[in-house]
Amino acid sequence: MRTLTIAALTLLAAALPAAAQTTAFDGNWRLTLSCPPTSQSEGAKGYDYVFPTRILNGELQAVRGTEGEPGWQYLHGPIGADGSAALVLDGVVNLQEYAIGKSPKGKSFTYPVTAKFTPTSGTGQRMTGRSCNFVFVRLP
Repeated sequence: MRTLTIAALTLLAAALPAAAQTTAFDGNWRLTLSCPPTSQSEGAKGYDYVFPTRILNGELQAVRGTEGEPGWQYLHGPIGADGSAALVLDGVVNLQEYAIGKSPKGKSFTYPVTAKFTPTSGTGQRMTGRSCNFVFVRLP
């Protein structure tokens, strides 16, 4: 009977989803996104935005604005145990003068971001299109 109980418990444990793992990066953060003006030919003005950011179980989520509405931006993705991150920023253009090529208001966009974190800070860069820098600070 004892063997049957142990076998049943083993099968039950295997069927349950793995518990989420906390990481050294989990917590509340502040993200400052800075994109300087582009050349006259591209004509996009520069900007700085601050996002509330949350890392939970090694997954980063930073949101600015209302999903799907002009001005919305959503940075997300996993952070590796070594602090490296391949993130994605999804967004919707708000003002043409800040968008490369004067993209129209309401147009969706996506671009990759690479970042590196320590338990208290992080930096990242936009990988395509204009130059943008990401600075992360962990909040107490």
